[in-house]
Amino acid sequence: MNAIATTTDVLIIGAGPTGLTLACELARRGVGFRLLERSATPSTASRAKTIQPRTLEVADDLGIVDRVLAQGKVNIPTRRYDHARVISEAVELADGTPTPDAPYPPVWLSQPKFERILRDRLAELGGTIHWGSEVTGLQHDGDTVTATVETATGSHTVRARYVVGADGGRSTVRALAGIELRGVSLTDQRWHLGDVRVSGLSRDCQHLWTSKEDGLLSLFPLPGTDLWQFQASIPTDEAEPEAPSLELFRRIFAARAAVPGVEIQDAEWLSLYRINVVLADHYRTGRIFLAGDAAHIHSPAGGQGMNTGIQDAYNLGWKLAALLDGADPALLDTYEHERRPVARAVLDDSTARLGQVMRATGANDGTSAQRGLTDEHTTGLRVAYHDSALTHGPGAGGRAPDAPCTDATTGRPVRLFDLQRGPHWTLLFFGNTAVPQTPSGLRTFRVTTDPDATGPATVIDTDGHAHHAYQSTGDELVLIRPDGYIAARRPAADLPAVLALFSTNGL
Repeated sequence: MNAIATTTDVLIIGAGPTGLTLACELARRGVGFRLLERSATPSTASRAKTIQPRTLEVADDLGIVDRVLAQGKVNIPTRRYDHARVISEAVELADGTPTPDAPYPPVWLSQPKFERILRDRLAELGGTIHWGSEVTGLQHDGDTVTATVETATGSHTVRARYVVGADGGRSTVRALAGIELRGVSLTDQRWHLGDVRVSGLSRDCQHLWTSKEDGLLSLFPLPGTDLWQFQASIPTDEAEPEAPSLELFRRIFAARAAVPGVEIQDAEWLSLYRINVVLADHYRTGRIFLAGDAAHIHSPAGGQGMNTGIQDAYNLGWKLAALLDGADPALLDTYEHERRPVARAVLDDSTARLGQVMRATGANDGTSAQRGLTDEHTTGLRVAYHDSALTHGPGAGGRAPDAPCTDATTGRPVRLFDLQRGPHWTLLFFGNTAVPQTPSGLRTFRVTTDPDATGPATVIDTDGHAHHAYQSTGDELVLIRPDGYIAARRPAADLPAVLALFSTNGL
């Protein structure tokens, strides 16, 4: 096991998708961190399996989107049954059609596969994970936090300027920080879940059975593996659910599906899942922060859980790095202000979607329930921070869209996301005059419709997609944060005010 350093800038507790995203973000910025995981090895349970479009944009920025697209699948159809009889087969979930401003469709990929991609990227960036390291104590010490860490070799202490708890729904960090969860347990919503191997079914689609009596049964082929995710709702009149087992899963399949020639052969993971809808009172106590499931837990309907945690980490990472590099300390206050309302909205939305699908489980209405599970609201593309202290000017606060353009110097295709990729702030100058002079930490590009434009840092909006996506008529400055949200929109004459905003919160 790697030795644990006694001091670091940021101590990340939990090496799931949230902690790994934060570690990658800090590593590419050169921030010192330690990533601890109490488990001895990575989890192999499928759990989440939907990578939403906004999360894929994060993956693009981190340099891993091609790996996710290569290993995942898009537009997996659903084959619906009435017992052994096939009723229909169609793509019933999120639309996978890219657009000029949103180039990535939802992708199906199990959580362990996505975590592996993040771990590989972290290793490329020089980061490591300390497995089998459990935090048992946290103590604020003025300008640091001292963590007590238990490992196989004994007890250690780590002093960090900041601590981030990304250690899941049963977060030790949350408990040690004295932060409460508020919410409810949906006692009538219980599920048997598992990763199983199945023979006799096509892996080209999800297989779904719904009925008023039994609820929902799904077998979903996990891309890049020989496993299927088994999901079966437990009838509400079943007082105490039976413990999950391979034999139980076989009995459920025989009772609800009974498709000849199909056999559930073995299981790698079995779980009894109870749905809680809870939100942390606060995302921060002093120098201790929460992110991901440590801060919010909700229904899986809509496939937003893992994605919301990744967005938490993406939001917090650049702010921690900027503060450690001298930015205004008030920058960290924007983390909870921006992200907690997003979690609140996800909790409400996913609960409503779950109720919808459980009310519509008959053979004739399951299709509408499936389609209602995901839509433009679940993609993450509509998240905005309009009332944030970092948002200035009408039209600011939303996500910075993508668009295909042409590099004025080389004549080659270039996307706006190509200009934004990396840990920097970006300034887009929509206009036909020269690119203004800006600080070295701010990358500035001119976006013009002039097909004959030349000069460095100039891109030609050949088909008008960029101006359309930004609803810009020209002679305008758009300041984009490192996490891809618009911090300011101002007339070109207001360049000094835009640069002042950057100098306060930038690198």
